[in-house]
Amino acid sequence: GAPLSHLSPPAPQATSSSCPAPAQLSGMAMPLRPFLLLVLFIGAAAIPVQNSQDGGEKSSQDSKFPVQTEWAKAETARWMVHMNTWGFLTQQGKATPLHVGTHSFADGAMGKSSGRIWFYLMGGLPESWDASLTMSQAALGNFSCDNTDPEDPRCAKLTVTGTIKKAVGSDVNIGKAALFARHPQMAHWPENHHFTVYELKISHIWMIDFYGGGGDISRWRYFLAKPNHNVPHFPPHKKTSEPEAEDSKAKIIAAPPPHDQVAARARWLVYHSVWATVGTISVHLNGKPWGNVRSVADGLGKNSTGLPYFYLPTPDPTTLDLRANNHIALAFSEAALVDRIDPKTGSNCGGMDAEDPTCARLTLYGSLREVNTYSAYPKTPNCEVRDIISGREVADFQL
Repeated sequence: GAPLSHLSPPAPQATSSSCPAPAQLSGMAMPLRPFLLLVLFIGAAAIPVQNSQDGGEKSSQDSKFPVQTEWAKAETARWMVHMNTWGFLTQQGKATPLHVGTHSFADGAMGKSSGRIWFYLMGGLPESWDASLTMSQAALGNFSCDNTDPEDPRCAKLTVTGTIKKAVGSDVNIGKAALFARHPQMAHWPENHHFTVYELKISHIWMIDFYGGGGDISRWRYFLAKPNHNVPHFPPHKKTSEPEAEDSKAKIIAAPPPHDQVAARARWLVYHSVWATVGTISVHLNGKPWGNVRSVADGLGKNSTGLPYFYLPTPDPTTLDLRANNHIALAFSEAALVDRIDPKTGSNCGGMDAEDPTCARLTLYGSLREVNTYSAYPKTPNCEVRDIISGREVADFQL
């Protein structure tokens, strides 16, 4: 977490006359220093506290800045698991060191959260293996995060790590009931695909949902907590009201290219995605596969490059992993495109499940490199590189 002084916007800086000013950004401006600009190449002392509202505690030295309690974090983690219905599963790949894929899951029927994470996976898989499940509050829609950027700390990001194990005995029916309640289509998936119930046996939980940096949540507190989006409100801002359905219709992006135009569909998905999951070999978990939600862009309009760019804070676990091994798997899902949500039905992918083959998903493999100088990319003018990161309307971080 950055010091409190970093929460203030930096002084405006003049832009080069050879480059047009970037699009107007909303939200808070953050300093450039603690962040790294990367591109994917495919191929102290205790402070007394007092209780406050909104699941937070307030420092006696600064009564205006709330700090979350450990129980509030655990409640939000349970809320994330219960409200989300799909996420990105990071695991060791067969042909590559890592694989990240889109998978639907459930922890119980709506309103009956158990905290146990169930999957319905195609047959022919091992009895167990290590994996991490990553999910984002942004998957619940723009207004779940008050229109902030998916990488904004206040837009919750959760990664649950453990061992995926095949369900046995009574757990088969428990898991199936939870899955079918949240994913009715699963009951009609082809029998000859031999779908089987699996559970993620949780060993580690990491989450960021507020300022101050991400952190671990204990298993025992996670299972005892009740699902509740228990996050302080800071800085104060007016909650964005949802637009009328007629306004929403105009924001629906164009349909994807036909499924047989694979390359064009892949570029469509990368261009329209504003966040993805970066799969890495974890340093803090001693080599286990790990995933993290990061904002991403490959350009604007005709300046689309097909090369995903990231803006990573230096203390981020993903940055630490990349310093040890910069090879990643990067996953996108059409289910994450909130601008494709039908305003009448509230569904994406034509109402199909996120794991359905017709809901486009893509995994890129390659290495991330820090962009130290724009001159290293002669085919992309300086202003285009800058606008790749800052030009999205939903971007929150200013260069």
